[in-house]
Amino acid sequence: MSRENLFEESFNQIMRFKADDLKKRLFIKFKGEEGLDYGGVSREWFFLLSHEMFNPYYCLFEYSAHDNYTLQINSQSAINPDHLTYFRFIGRVVGMAIFHQKFLDSSCLLFGGFSSCSFANSDPFSLQSSSSVPCTR
Repeated sequence: MSRENLFEESFNQIMRFKADDLKKRLFIKFKGEEGLDYGGVSREWFFLLSHEMFNPYYCLFEYSAHDNYTLQINSQSAINPDHLTYFRFIGRVVGMAIFHQKFLDSSCLLFGGFSSCSFANSDPFSLQSSSSVPCTR
């Protein structure tokens, strides 16, 4: 995987697998870097990829009108002709992060009426405890 083209290369790799294959052990290797993935490389991959996935440059997400650190789905995302495929990819990555117990680095994301938060360096929380997380609609 190339750090320079992380989003596109990750997209191409993940979208070619069946859903059940994404539950298997992850083996992430960055081009030109030696090392075995005992969890640290995949943790870094999720962290870096989450920055790219939620980057407003791709027109999939935009900053909320309420502040400059909350993202929401961009209502104009159709300007990107592959936006639905990219949203499917993002859903797969979020599912993989949950399944493999990895953090995604993002702000609060607003999906319809449901708020979900995932913060790096914070304690994990369950849906039952999510009401105590400081997200607003």
